[in-house]
Amino acid sequence: MKKQSLLVITAYLLLTVALTWPAARYLTSAIPGDGFDGWQNYWNLWWVKQALLVERTSPFFTDYLDAPSGVSLLFHTLNIFNGLWTLPVQLNFGLAVAYNAVVLVSFALAGFGAYLLALYSLSRIFPAGRGQRAAAFVAGLIFTMSPFHMAHLLGHMQVFSMIWPPFYILWLLKTLRPWQPPSAAPSPRLWRNAAITCLFLILATLVDWYHTLYLLLFTGVTLIWVLWRNRGEALAAPNWRTNNFYRPILATLAVGAGFALALSPLLGPMIRDASSRPDLETGLAQNIALSADLLAFVLPSEMHPLWGAWAKSIAAAFTSTTSERLVFAGFVPLALGLVSLTTGWKHAAVKFWALALAVFGLLALGPYLHIGGQIVSLGGWRLPLPYLLLYHTVPFINLTRSLSRYDLMIMLSLGVLAAVGLVWLSAKLKRLPANGLALLAAGLVCFEFLAAPYPVSPIDIPQFYADISADPDRYTIAELPMNWDRPTPLLHQTVHGKRLLTAYTSRDNPHLLAPKTPVLQQWRNLGPDIISQPLAEIAPTIFYDFNLRYIVLDYWQIPPGPERDATEKWLAAALPNAAPVYDDGRLKVYQTPPKTDTRPYLSLGQGWSDRLESERELATRKIDPKGAELFVHHPPAGQPFTLGITAAAETAGQSLRVQVDDAPAGVIDLSTQPLTAELPLPPGDGSLLKLRLLPTDPANTVSVSQLTLKFD
Repeated sequence: MKKQSLLVITAYLLLTVALTWPAARYLTSAIPGDGFDGWQNYWNLWWVKQALLVERTSPFFTDYLDAPSGVSLLFHTLNIFNGLWTLPVQLNFGLAVAYNAVVLVSFALAGFGAYLLALYSLSRIFPAGRGQRAAAFVAGLIFTMSPFHMAHLLGHMQVFSMIWPPFYILWLLKTLRPWQPPSAAPSPRLWRNAAITCLFLILATLVDWYHTLYLLLFTGVTLIWVLWRNRGEALAAPNWRTNNFYRPILATLAVGAGFALALSPLLGPMIRDASSRPDLETGLAQNIALSADLLAFVLPSEMHPLWGAWAKSIAAAFTSTTSERLVFAGFVPLALGLVSLTTGWKHAAVKFWALALAVFGLLALGPYLHIGGQIVSLGGWRLPLPYLLLYHTVPFINLTRSLSRYDLMIMLSLGVLAAVGLVWLSAKLKRLPANGLALLAAGLVCFEFLAAPYPVSPIDIPQFYADISADPDRYTIAELPMNWDRPTPLLHQTVHGKRLLTAYTSRDNPHLLAPKTPVLQQWRNLGPDIISQPLAEIAPTIFYDFNLRYIVLDYWQIPPGPERDATEKWLAAALPNAAPVYDDGRLKVYQTPPKTDTRPYLSLGQGWSDRLESERELATRKIDPKGAELFVHHPPAGQPFTLGITAAAETAGQSLRVQVDDAPAGVIDLSTQPLTAELPLPPGDGSLLKLRLLPTDPANTVSVSQLTLKFD
């Protein structure tokens, strides 16, 4: 048995090398993918090592990103399991080899897990059927080499690391035994199987919370199935501990309790954040856009070397990106699955897997049915699907975004059903060797799913970052452009090890200071903001406060055009006449000027809307009805100052109350047209003053277009 398992794993490993070629040629110098999200996951592996072995801190928070405030990584796709098990690989062979090791291990073991699951199912359906191992191998191949898996190899490590779902499901089935007769004797290994099931759920969660959701939903479907089949046993036995109706409930509760207890250090803070932070919700619009298109399940892979361009021309009409829309099921797997349904429908296991396929197929389609990129409507009403009900009833499900990823469960279920069809065909076509038929099916599946040559992204890091890696000082780097967060700076940080002013994380950081601070606001927005102060005068103080030493302008990230022009314009506004200290044709690096004197400046706190564009290159921000915070940094001690506010109210007769450190400081009358008012404020202590702007009528919107400071 051990030898057979080793051969199966080796076969999947070799097929992974072949079907992702030429990635294996670049184990030390590139990663498979499109050079975007892959760098984020590349950084994830580095950060787990850095946190545990260098900083000796929790990996779930970092001040290496979004410095100096840092950012929580609880909702970031950290997939810490991969960071932990690849530590020895990373320490001995480097980060690139560690990343590629995750690829090879994930594909090989995901296939092996699906193989074991299919073999378990086949042994219940065909107690004496021939060719079961070969058919189970094809099931694993369908699962691990699916276009879904290949598409997410483009950069979504937390998705393509789908080792544990098949193992969890296998042991869940061993625990709940959904196909046994209602009066069957209880399993002597019930609680051991439940403990192993719990372990696999924990491991799956440490890779991706999406996997946790899928497995919990699968558990619910399985438990309902078992209880329905055993409904006649509910009152049949006096001992509820051995009753086939209640025992599965107890086992499921035990799995859930063990999972909740083991992961409570993560679950507690995540639940608190999810309950108090609406920004974590992805919204129904994203769910709709990132749902699977019904046509996508039968549209051949757009990564195929022969017909990929044709398929891509059709898939371009779908609402999601390549990695999210590529859910082609394969004509061979679909045909084999249809054979199993038509020939083995009487068997409970076939019905069970058909139910699983249908449930997750419907969920992948999202809130509304899409066909060919269009939402299907009947009588002017969009056709709703079951996920819409889940969205409005299941707590925290609105934290998920990409619904097409339910395809993981679709391909797993389809793989098992395809294996059933293969075994049945082997029994009917006795003149053909069973393994020969499976080999033919495997070859056809590999051809359908072919994505060759697979794209690779070279690890290209400018020399400047290697140079500063030897600098023992701890400081921050600003990589421009930063009008939106790109993953390339994360790649660079794995070499230089300095902190980054802004960063690309899976969730927006509500505590990010750059969009709230002048100079950095302009670099972020590539335009003015509501704080109006001379940038060149206050920049050295801000750079000092942020411990910012280098500003890197990466021309590879901004081709010639308006974005580059605006980036250079606002960089020059803060650093007039500055000369770069490094220039290699790609990077221009500027060192921040020393702070010769401290200049007071304003920054925004909580309670402000996003920056809104207005006429004549002006900007406005709305004040939250509950008020907005405003900070004065470094007000000279003992010196009074004046706050200038240009604001307008939605309706006439409104006013704005101003508080300084929670004490009333004055009231500003507002009009429906922007008016400027100056409010004298008491002197501070030289460190930080916190102001609060409170609309007197929370029902009316107050918009601010300018904030200024004047000192006597």
